[in-house]
Amino acid sequence: MLSRTVIFGFLRRCALCAVTAAIVCAGAGGPALSQVTQPPPGARSPLSPPETNRVQAEAFKRGYEAYYRGQYERAAGIWTQLADQGHVKSMNNLATMYVQGKGVDRNYPLANLYYRRAAAQNDARAAYNLGLAHEFGRGVAKSDAEALGWYRKAADRGLVEAMNAIAWVYATSPETGVRNGPEALRWAQAALQRRTSSTHLATLAAAKAELGDYKGAVEAIDQAIAFVKREVRASGLLVPGREQAGLLRGAARVDREAELRARRQQYMDERPSRD
Repeated sequence: MLSRTVIFGFLRRCALCAVTAAIVCAGAGGPALSQVTQPPPGARSPLSPPETNRVQAEAFKRGYEAYYRGQYERAAGIWTQLADQGHVKSMNNLATMYVQGKGVDRNYPLANLYYRRAAAQNDARAAYNLGLAHEFGRGVAKSDAEALGWYRKAADRGLVEAMNAIAWVYATSPETGVRNGPEALRWAQAALQRRTSSTHLATLAAAKAELGDYKGAVEAIDQAIAFVKREVRASGLLVPGREQAGLLRGAARVDREAELRARRQQYMDERPSRD
């Protein structure tokens, strides 16, 4: 049976291909933010887009551009000033830098403080990032139940990554009081309706396995394997949705396919995922 560490190392956490938390984006993002000055076409990013306030928008954009150039200390300085002025997206991005340890010393409690401030102002991605913090125990007690609460807040605001996260937790949580196959399937289907990706298809497979539909799980994981190739051809990168948010490590296409095939064998053996 695959461990939570293995599954998330190569599957759920590879979208920026190396990033550790969702920085809000002005376009699309790449696997290593330090290697690009502009997001590659078709990729998705954890950075937030600039806002309408002209002065703040210009400053926020300078921070965004500095981040993508690998000028992390400059980005952190800009976003710190904006966050202190109550700029919500800067709070989220600065918090993410504290999670990543880029431009600042890694500090999970401080990151969560900024996330909470942003989430209190209805920022969906900040709520999602707090869900990640609870799911993985970053600066807070590890709790899938708490994670679900924050993911729901983000999902209610339309964040597809949060929908997929809810499905994954319901399908794979080691906490028996949390797992819920029907809810896992419902949220997995909702995420797929919003965006088709190898990650979302793999989550659908996990949901079906939790319901005992191993044939359906194998079919879904086969679709995920096929979709990996399309994702790579489309952008030259591996950028599935949930991965950009968080803790995540990069993986080459061969690693991703190998991980999916390992999970396929798991479902062939009629074993559900337990994260």
